Amino acid sequence: MKKFLRLPTQEDRWKQASDEELLQAYRQTGNRELAAELFNRYVHLVYGVCRQYLKDREDCRDAVMAVFEQTVIQARNTEIQHFNKWLYSTAKNKCISNIREGQRNSRHQEEWENFEKNDSKFMENEGFLRLYHKRTNEPDTNQILKEAISELEESQRTCIHLFFFEKKSYKDIASTTGYSVKQVKSYLQNGKRRLGVMLGQKFHKSQ
Repeated sequence: MKKFLRLPTQEDRWKQASDEELLQAYRQTGNRELAAELFNRYVHLVYGVCRQYLKDREDCRDAVMAVFEQTVIQARNTEIQHFNKWLYSTAKNKCISNIREGQRNSRHQEEWENFEKNDSKFMENEGFLRLYHKRTNEPDTNQILKEAISELEESQRTCIHLFFFEKKSYKDIASTTGYSVKQVKSYLQNGKRRLGVMLGQKFHKSQ
């Protein structure tokens, strides 16, 4: 298959070197070309693992490049006995991590959609939602939002931060804070409603 990395070594002798020799040379010099030469020997293995776990081709390509960058860092400071086995394990773990991250994002989005559907006062807080999804860089808007969040009760402020900005699920928030899932939902709902009121007042004063 076509190689993802085209970083040929300057010395042809490295192409004939063993994995162990390349690893040792890389650890001594930090030359990324040596890491690339070593990685390219098994890029087909890495891509195969990624294709097994990740169905989208672009996701696979991104994962392969991420594994290479991880290899550049860890191979310099990690004692590796069998590079191909280590690389296989690294690629597998990266794919599993990506899948879990995607599941967390999907779960968060699903919870948010359910929250919208079931919250009878959702429209009262639409201003806050627009701010959140817009991710504005306007200093005044950011400052108003920060001030409003800082004025919430601690429990509401904590849940708002974890849910919206760290994209934690209800269960993750409950595990982190010690609150029950029912309490988390309540703090989010009440905090969101309170933010809607405060943001309306603050934006009115700022105009």
